[in-house]
Formats: sequence, C-alpha cells, structure tokens
Amino acid sequence: MMLSPSVSVIIPTYNRAHLTGDAIASVLAQTYADFELIVVDDGSTDDTEKRVREFTDPRIIYIKQENMGRSHARNCALNLSRGRYIAFLDSDDLYLPDKLALQVSYLDSHRHVGMIYTSACCIDYSGNALNDKYTASVSGKIYKSIAFFRPVTITLPTVMARRELFAEVGVFDEGMHRFEDTDMWRRISKVTHITALPEFTCKLRTHSDNSLAAQHPDQIIASLEYYAKKILHEDAAMGNLTLRRGLGGLYYYYGRAFLTIPEWKDAGLSLMSNAYRYWPPYVALYVLLRCYAPIVDYCRKFLHRA
Repeated sequence: MMLSPSVSVIIPTYNRAHLTGDAIASVLAQTYADFELIVVDDGSTDDTEKRVREFTDPRIIYIKQENMGRSHARNCALNLSRGRYIAFLDSDDLYLPDKLALQVSYLDSHRHVGMIYTSACCIDYSGNALNDKYTASVSGKIYKSIAFFRPVTITLPTVMARRELFAEVGVFDEGMHRFEDTDMWRRISKVTHITALPEFTCKLRTHSDNSLAAQHPDQIIASLEYYAKKILHEDAAMGNLTLRRGLGGLYYYYGRAFLTIPEWKDAGLSLMSNAYRYWPPYVALYVLLRCYAPIVDYCRKFLHRA
C-alpha cells in the first residue's frame, strides 16, 4: 500500500512550456522531500506536455484536460491530492528551497492554525530580482484585511493550508476569472486562524501577460461585480459596515488603476462611482487631493526656491 505524502503541491498551467519546467524544478529542489506534485495542463497547445514529461521524478503526477480555466485545473488537482497539507504554485513562479520545510514544520507545531502564507520577492521575465516585494504582515482572524484584496494581498504560491479546510469551505469558484484565490482565502478566513510568516519563500514573476494593461477591462469589471454580489450574499454576518467599506476600497483601488490608462478612463470613472456608492469617503478624499494637488505642488516649488 502506497503511503500518502505529507504535502500536495498543485501547479495549473496553460501554454507556458518555456516557464513550467523551471517551476517544476523549483519544487523538486525542495529540502523537504515528502510531497507529490500534481501538474494539471489546462489544454495547452505548445510543448508543455513534452517539457513536463522530461522530468522522471515519480512524485510528479501529470494530468491534461480540455481548456476549462485555472480554477477547474486546481480543483481537479485538489480532488486527486493525498497530502495532509496543500500548497500551490503558478507555472510562471518559483519556490525557494526551504519553502515546504518551513511551512510543514510550522503547521505541525501549531495545530490551531489552518493556513499560513509568507512573504515573496519579485523577479522579471528573465528571473532577475526586482525591488518589489510582498510582505506577509497580518495574522489571526484576518477577514477584514484580506477579503477585499486590499490592504493585504495574499499571493497564492506562498500559501499552505490543511486539506480538511477545502472540504469545509469548498473548492475554487469556477465562475470567477479573477479574485478566485482571494475568494478562497476569504472563505478560509471565516473558519480558521491564518498566520503570516515573514520569511521569503517564493519568487513571483512579473511580465507583460500579468500586467493590468494586458487584461480586458470588461472582464475585470464583470469579475468585480460577481465578487461583490458573492460577498454581500455570503458574508452578511460580517456586518454591513465592514462589507461596504471593503467593497468601496476594492472598487476605489481598481478605479484609480483604470484611470492611469487613458483608454480606460470611462470605465475608471464608472468604478469610482461604484466606490462612492459603497463608501463615499474614499472618493471624497481622492477628489479633495486632486483639487489641492496643484496648490501643494506650487508650495513645494516655492519653498524649494526659497
């Protein structure tokens, strides 16, 4: 009888043959060896399958499905997983060598904690270090901090969670094209203690495919509306004030981001209008700062000349 591994690492991938191999190699290079690695190929048409099959490590499980989206791919892997802990990695990101060892040790010794996440550094497409970093900063019952993407963003590759949580809160929502990971942490945060570990355990790759400008604005807006409706329906117990402030902040964040792209100005103003509807102080402060910005800039220049 085959013993179950301690950790199941899940990698969904789609047409990233040139990056997926590096992601897999970073898992195989872990100092903690008791894991299975489930790679779900979401209908790739490039050489992804060939690249994955070049690895002969028996801990790798490769599944190919029709193109059904990353949430379906992750759920497929969750259904196959056998580990008592679940970890995730996107096919363009990398684990640092002690990632699994650190997290398994922590969860083994802190039974009241259901999920942990860590800090992560950023790299460019070629793997060069960038100054940007994600810092794991809040622990406990952290719904208010993480459910609305801001002020704290939990990055998926840094997470490890107990497998029983997914039986309790459900799998990834396959109707979501964005925020599906934030939605998962939101649900988990309502039922367990989440701990932030300050250590850096991952390298997150920044490239043109995951920049805001490379996305479709209508899809982002539809995703925001879907997520807002879901939160209002499922999280009433969190209190109307918490929900409205959080959703106002989420719409405000994307509204400001949209306004930095000239072609998206109308969509940005629409998002700001939604932000105002949920939580007027965000937009009022934004307008106030915009109105007074020229005066502040003039004063700074005057003082500099003086």
